[in-house]
Amino acid sequence: MFFIVYYPLSVIDCPMTFPSKNISEYAKLTLEQLAAHQLGDKLSLGGAFGLLHYLDYRPTHDVDAWWLVETTPTEQEAVLTVIEETLAQFGQVKRRAWGDVVSIELLQNTQVVFSFQIARRSAQLQSSTTAGWADILLDSLADLIASKMVALVERGAPRDFRDIYQVCHNNLTTPAQCWQWWEERQILAGSDTDHHRARLAVETHLSRIIQHRPLDNIDDPDQRTAAQQVRSWFQMEFLDVLSN
Repeated sequence: MFFIVYYPLSVIDCPMTFPSKNISEYAKLTLEQLAAHQLGDKLSLGGAFGLLHYLDYRPTHDVDAWWLVETTPTEQEAVLTVIEETLAQFGQVKRRAWGDVVSIELLQNTQVVFSFQIARRSAQLQSSTTAGWADILLDSLADLIASKMVALVERGAPRDFRDIYQVCHNNLTTPAQCWQWWEERQILAGSDTDHHRARLAVETHLSRIIQHRPLDNIDDPDQRTAAQQVRSWFQMEFLDVLSN
């Protein structure tokens, strides 16, 4: 399947230039310390935290990032050490690793209150830019949306649906472009690009959410209206792209 892609006017080249109220003080301090130690070019901000730099619409307290391919093990350890030392003044710090991911976690009263996760990247569509407010690399909007699309298809959490709806609703991209970036990332990562399977997965995730939280069970009228808008948009517009 080939998509005709229309690039909307957006702030793609203008990420936020100051820390958002939707990021935690722990995130701000650790990133400023990495920049101060000239380690901001050893990783690139991604995930919901990275997306917040382009669309600041919901809180996201933890930090997700990717190692740059050229970052050496010694440099990786230097990054992790700075994060640990910065967080240690606020409570107990624990390092965990699984697969290609390493996580530095801050605990207070045995509860994790902040985490900084860095993973090895499997694919990148465009070069990273800078965060603007700190000398830290930041994923391109294309890579952030492509990664969010992978999460939508593979995980399908409510926040994945909301994030994709918001980037399209705010004219940062289009449904067709979302699927295009998803396909390009899947190809680079050597993963499945079957559109039928992807559509079925999103439909299944959405059905599960609807069954788990019917509109009639949402008491807040604003939340109920928002949920209805997101669900209808996916059913009538977003998934319809794969039918054309």
